[in-house]
Amino acid sequence: MSELPDGIRAVTESDDPALAGLIRAHAHEMHRRLGEGFGLRHWDPAFVEIFARRDKLRLEVTDTPNGVVIEETSDDPNVVLLIRAHGAVVSAFVRSGGRAASQPSPLPEDYVRAAS
Repeated sequence: MSELPDGIRAVTESDDPALAGLIRAHAHEMHRRLGEGFGLRHWDPAFVEIFARRDKLRLEVTDTPNGVVIEETSDDPNVVLLIRAHGAVVSAFVRSGGRAASQPSPLPEDYVRAAS
């Protein structure tokens, strides 16, 4: 994951064609869910906030031969903090799998919550 002035850019790929297909399918499904406001991980503060702020963020998913490139951005500096925290959490999921995914995601200290 790399930081952009207004968010993040993340590349998730695999040399295994089956896994690359799963990565693409998952990314597009999460994009759809965000657009519809169909949240997930309702117990996780960062995910609750991402869905609460969905009208203030842009998510672009671009397929690559081996996976996806995702750019998640916002014009709202507060939401940029959230996007970066969310990107770090998703990166931890990729690195550590189920162990990281079972933990709640921390919000940045200076982030102002939308959801209560």
